Amino acid sequence: MWYDVRKTLSYNCLFNFVIGNRGCGKTYSCKKWAVDDYLKNDNEFIYLRRYDSELDLVKKSLFNDLCLNDQRELEIEYAQGNEYRLNEQTFGYCMPLSISQDFKSSSYPKVNKIIFDEFIIDKGYKHYIKNEVELFLDFYETVARMRDVTVIFLSNAISFYNPYTVYFDLKLPFNKNIVTKNDILLQLVSDEDYINTKNQTRFAKLTAGTKYADYAINNNFLRDDDSFIAKKTGRCDCSFIFTYQTGTYGVWFNYDAGLIYVSQDYDPSCRLKYAFTLDDHGSNTTLIKTTRNGYLRTFIRNYQLGNVRFENQRVKNVTYDIIRSLIM
Repeated sequence: MWYDVRKTLSYNCLFNFVIGNRGCGKTYSCKKWAVDDYLKNDNEFIYLRRYDSELDLVKKSLFNDLCLNDQRELEIEYAQGNEYRLNEQTFGYCMPLSISQDFKSSSYPKVNKIIFDEFIIDKGYKHYIKNEVELFLDFYETVARMRDVTVIFLSNAISFYNPYTVYFDLKLPFNKNIVTKNDILLQLVSDEDYINTKNQTRFAKLTAGTKYADYAINNNFLRDDDSFIAKKTGRCDCSFIFTYQTGTYGVWFNYDAGLIYVSQDYDPSCRLKYAFTLDDHGSNTTLIKTTRNGYLRTFIRNYQLGNVRFENQRVKNVTYDIIRSLIM
């Protein structure tokens, strides 16, 4: 019923993205793995979060539940200097990715695993760290130093489309919950026994039928739905192109249907090419920071009227992120 990291590890992949029900034991199983591996093999771990503020909320109490439930009378404490100690011996570390450059000169020869908790956030692309995936890869190199260090990325089912799944071009085929590609594993954790048991709780009955219950219990992605998803049809003209998070997208007007489509397909000959961030801005784009631009104002007005369609969920999430940044 509960998530068991051993099934994930059995595929022997280097990077493992595990997305699952809220409260199904993802972090707990990884902490137990860290303790067991240290006691048996003297291997250490790194517990990673995105920002220091996130770590401050959990670092001192991270192992409280494991110590309470484990039969081995474990004594685990957080020590100053970002260390975790088991029976008074260092066996792991906690670190924020945002300042990982500060650790470049450090050495972690006994670390063989990184647990990156809450790698998906519920605030849109702009709240991730600038060039976050490459920052993580640089951090990984600092720790691994040509060794194989296993990474478990953990998250609740917030949005499938995030910098990591986009960067590595990860997709989960229909009716499959585990897929591997180039030493990367993607796993959607959804256990029917767990769902049925959780549905019997008073809280589950209270929230039954809500979008939150679909997310927290039934493992449906909180921010992903099929509304306004449609591929462009009919005679469409590419009105403008925009670049965002290294991707390029076309905005197509279908005047006959009165609809606007946003697609990963675009007309390279289109003269209007926009960027919305300094990182995406180049010599062939116009940097847009407001909605005063006529084409963009027309696009947002049609979005507000419900006349905009998106080719897929990735395009929809990217466009939503841009619109939020412009009108909020």
